[in-house]
Amino acid sequence: MDTIELFNGGVRFNKYLILVDFILIIHFIYDWYLIYKKTGRTLDYWTLTMSLTYFLPFLIMYPFASSVYNVVSVGGNVSIIQDVIDTAYIIFMIGYISMYLGRYLYIRNRTNTAIYKVLINPVKQTLTKSFITAVKSSLISRILCILYFIGLLAILASGLGDGSSDIRAVFQANPAIRAIYNFVLILSSIVSLILIARVFQYRYFIDKVLLFLFFIITLFIGARAFLAQPLIYLFGFYVFYNKMGKINLIKIGIIGFSGLFLGMGLSLFRSGDLSLKGALSGFGEQIFYGNSYSDLRDFAWVYAYWDKSLLFGKTYLAAFMSFIPSYFSDYRTQWAAGKFTAVTVGFDPIIHPGLRPGIFGESFFNFGYLGVVFLGTILGYAYKFIDDSIKISSKIPNKVFGISSIVSTLFIANLTITSGFFALYVFLVVLVLVKLFSKALKLFSR
Repeated sequence: MDTIELFNGGVRFNKYLILVDFILIIHFIYDWYLIYKKTGRTLDYWTLTMSLTYFLPFLIMYPFASSVYNVVSVGGNVSIIQDVIDTAYIIFMIGYISMYLGRYLYIRNRTNTAIYKVLINPVKQTLTKSFITAVKSSLISRILCILYFIGLLAILASGLGDGSSDIRAVFQANPAIRAIYNFVLILSSIVSLILIARVFQYRYFIDKVLLFLFFIITLFIGARAFLAQPLIYLFGFYVFYNKMGKINLIKIGIIGFSGLFLGMGLSLFRSGDLSLKGALSGFGEQIFYGNSYSDLRDFAWVYAYWDKSLLFGKTYLAAFMSFIPSYFSDYRTQWAAGKFTAVTVGFDPIIHPGLRPGIFGESFFNFGYLGVVFLGTILGYAYKFIDDSIKISSKIPNKVFGISSIVSTLFIANLTITSGFFALYVFLVVLVLVKLFSKALKLFSR
């Protein structure tokens, strides 16, 4: 038997792939060490992002992804996941290697590539410029904050009015108003990034207060990603700019575990179990066998039930059409990524938002291994582009130059899991309005 189980089934792995996994972990650490020796930085954008998107959810979680204890999350589907987990791991390993190829392409050619000219620069010349305009304007940033706070309070009132502690579930179950909830959530990512950019660029006290209020109010929204991402950005830019990438590794570990506890706390909040006993007993279960870091397991779950017929871009086309609510589009109702994953494993797509197939899952379902290699390459290139921009801006007064590079790569980022592609259109609409409002202010001020 090539499969080994230890600790009463707590971990389960292929004896050959676990060796590959160990080698990749050593490679990741060695790559970090080379970056540290070259730059003197213990943490940079590349390392932080790769840690959160691949090292933790795939390399570390592989031995746990098909454990029998996943029954707490997937029920009787554990056995079918176990049958395909190794294939799922190999697919993501190919994507991981492709990301390093993309990084190499950036280091060798910088912006003189088709990736930059076609996928990054058009966004940089449009969305990014509008984002920078919003960051530079105190009035515009305040208006966006107020709009977000009003929208958030409105959906909180609506959700709590239904007597549910899971506000997200209330809107998910009602397709007619789901777009409103999604719009407010996406507006939160715009507002948070603008505030974070202003905090590091101008250091105004009022921006710090608004950012603090943002975190407090968003805590009640029920979507961890929209709270976790701004916190990661805030921590990351603090290290990149205030500490020049130099931070004690023990502090990173403490902050990392604090982030895990926060994520688990939000899960318990949504479930309504706020007891200390529930928190302690559920912490390990949620980390290793829950739904917080389950990308590899969930991809294997969808892959196991998938009929092996490539989609050839169907979910991507549905994503490009995401400006049309799925309530009014039969095509999006059938082929949106969340709908596809939910239906494939037998969930009701009206109730369930779908499974996370990881950063390479959707590209594989559409275009097979070639899709994984392509996405991995452009994603690795984009990560290194952001990393380089941040390192440049850390040495000059213009911090917005580095932070805005995240906006420039939004199109590539949304190709990983297109369920969030609607965010790109929201960014476009909001930032275009920002640009128009800015021009109007200049006309009236003359």
